Amino acid sequence: MPEIWTDRKELHAAFITREIEERGVCFQSVTDPEHTEDALMALENNRSIISGYFDRPDLTLCMAKQVHGKQVLYTDKPGLAGEADGLVTDRPGLAVGVLVADCAALLLADRVNKVVAAVHAGWRGAIAGIIPEAVRQMEKIGAEPDLIQAYMSPCISQEAFEVGEEVASRFPERFVDRTGRKPHVDLQEYIYEEMLKNGISDSSVIRDTACTFRNEKSLHSHRRDGFRSGRMLGVVFVTE
Repeated sequence: MPEIWTDRKELHAAFITREIEERGVCFQSVTDPEHTEDALMALENNRSIISGYFDRPDLTLCMAKQVHGKQVLYTDKPGLAGEADGLVTDRPGLAVGVLVADCAALLLADRVNKVVAAVHAGWRGAIAGIIPEAVRQMEKIGAEPDLIQAYMSPCISQEAFEVGEEVASRFPERFVDRTGRKPHVDLQEYIYEEMLKNGISDSSVIRDTACTFRNEKSLHSHRRDGFRSGRMLGVVFVTE
């Protein structure tokens, strides 16, 4: 997928899908490795891929160990940031990234105040409040919600997101379809409405409603492929 917000020279973001695998490379998880050395090697692999993607050899990258929670951390240096599902920064040239395979990657940017965030938003994190937390953390370092531009990546669609009652009951009923054998949750719409509720303007949101489960050629899906599933990366950074 091409860069997002290409009309903003100081703002760079992309949601990188399976196209990179055609060139023999793939993103590696920094969440699963048991040893720090392996996680650092995975991080460097990912940094190398995005450096080539953006044609910026000196680009640095920060990622976190994603745990499906609502923790959002501030970072001003590359490397592993610990356990979190969102990262915010105001450091030019430092990219923040998240890996997804059915969850949504949210890329948020206040280009005026040069504050950006990358958020891993699955159903657990979304219900727990990771979206308002990300906006709050951006505000703490100078962002203004009405200036935030947002990109929402493909994630699993309502048609494919069959869940048990223990999950469905945690969502407001308007996001749950109960016409089938089991409930189906509209995670895409829930995340979108959470962004609007937290001050991000509808006109500032780019929303890709493709379903990860139903687009095997271009998108990874953990629900479809299980442990064999790869990951897509959402990444954002600003320059001086």
